[in-house]
Amino acid sequence: MKILFQGDSITDGNRYKDEASRWDLNHQIGHSWAYMVTGKLMGEYPRRYACVNRGVSGDNVLKLRDRWQRDAVDERPDVMLLLTGVNDCSAVVRGELTEEVYGRIYRELLRDVKAASPDARFILLEPFLFSEDESRVRIMDGLRASVRAIASETGSVFVPLQEEFSRRAREDGEKYWLWDGVHPTEAGHWVIARRVLEYGAGTLEIPAGDVR
Repeated sequence: MKILFQGDSITDGNRYKDEASRWDLNHQIGHSWAYMVTGKLMGEYPRRYACVNRGVSGDNVLKLRDRWQRDAVDERPDVMLLLTGVNDCSAVVRGELTEEVYGRIYRELLRDVKAASPDARFILLEPFLFSEDESRVRIMDGLRASVRAIASETGSVFVPLQEEFSRRAREDGEKYWLWDGVHPTEAGHWVIARRVLEYGAGTLEIPAGDVR
C-alpha cells in the first residue's frame, strides 16, 4: 500500500526535497507527524507499506495546485493524507485567496488524484491554530468547516485536531503543543500522528486493536 503525505511545513518536517538526494533514506520523510505514522506502519507491518512525503513548507492550496501533477497525481497513492490550512488562512488575510476558492481548489486536488487513481482513498486532517487574532480564528473556523464538508462529500476520513489541541493547551499550555501557535513541538506532532492512526485505522488497514 502506497501512502502519500501532503501539505505544508507541518507535514514537510524539513525533509530532503532534491530528487538527487532521494537515495538518502534517512531524510526522506522528515521529522513531522508523517515520520511518526510511517515508523508505526513500516515498523510493525514490514513490507506492507511504502510511505512518501511530499509536503512543502509554506504551501497553501494555490501552491499545492502548481505542483500537484508531479507530487500527487503522478505518485499514484493508495491512500493520501492531506493537511493544509494555516498558510491558506494567511493568504485569505492578504487577499490572495478566499474561503470559497480554498474549498473549490481543495476539491479539485482530490478529484485529480481520484481521476488518475480511482481506488485512492483520502484522510483529510483538520487545520488548527492558536491565535488571539479574532479575524484569523474566524477564517480558520471557515476553512475547518470546508475540510469537514469535503470529507463528508467524498467519503473521506476526517481527522479532528483543533479541539484536541485546545483541550491539551488548557491543561499544559499552548506552547507545549504548538510552540509558535502554528508549528507543533515533538509532543504536538505525536498528537497528530496518534489521531491519524486512530481515525484512519480502517483506511490504513491497521488490524483492529493495534492502535496504541
